[in-house]
Amino acid sequence: MGMNMVVYQLVNEYKRIPEVKAITLAGSGANGRKDNYSDIDIDIIVSKEIDNDRRTQIIKKVSDYMEVGNDYWGDGDEFLLRNSDIQVDITYFQINWIKDQISNILDRNIACIGYTTCFWHNVKNAVIVYDRDGVFTELQNKCKIAYPEKLKNNIVKKNYPILRRGFSSYYNQITKALRRNDLVSINHRLSAFIASYFDILFAINEIPHPGEKKLIDIIENQCNIKPENFKENLEKVFIEGNDKILKNLDIIVDNLEVVLRKENIDI
Repeated sequence: MGMNMVVYQLVNEYKRIPEVKAITLAGSGANGRKDNYSDIDIDIIVSKEIDNDRRTQIIKKVSDYMEVGNDYWGDGDEFLLRNSDIQVDITYFQINWIKDQISNILDRNIACIGYTTCFWHNVKNAVIVYDRDGVFTELQNKCKIAYPEKLKNNIVKKNYPILRRGFSSYYNQITKALRRNDLVSINHRLSAFIASYFDILFAINEIPHPGEKKLIDIIENQCNIKPENFKENLEKVFIEGNDKILKNLDIIVDNLEVVLRKENIDI
């Protein structure tokens, strides 16, 4: 059975459930960045939770190996298609929760520590395959607006100081971790540094954050505003290791500051 037929079959099964408001294709398959390692990502928008027994009955029609009711990253099911090594990831979202998340971003312009606008990107770029009452189409149309200036400034204001400036900045925490030779802490704080750094870059380019995969390539190919030697300097952080990590982070923040000042963004 081809992939399109599998998706068609699953959509027909799930849309019979009264709680299902909409079904969308998400992830790399929806945004054009699919590769040989990509899963099939399906988001199911519901008015209330669907019980696991019902979900299992549907999945058993296309799979012999499944995990139903996973809640590590939110409510979801994961399974391998029968006679295939292709994985399907289904995630369930309450419609009222989605509306609130989008309102936080686009109406209230609330910034987060990293990944602020990911959900905006997901809703805006989702491929709608079923929409019972047009509720998801309405929400998606709300997402097709210009990037709010206040949101951009709030993201920079929230994430820039904790790169290096503040007492509790990632830079200062990494410095202390290096002194302790605490490799786990170094990795933990470096990951957070990178998350805030990318949140700023996507904000100043007025592009909703696309998630956590292939970010360097996306910045290189889709963003006009980026620090000097962006890719080279970021890769040095990982290639040259802990001995030069502070030097390389200094270069990254210094170059970012140049860009922010050039764009007349208050820091």
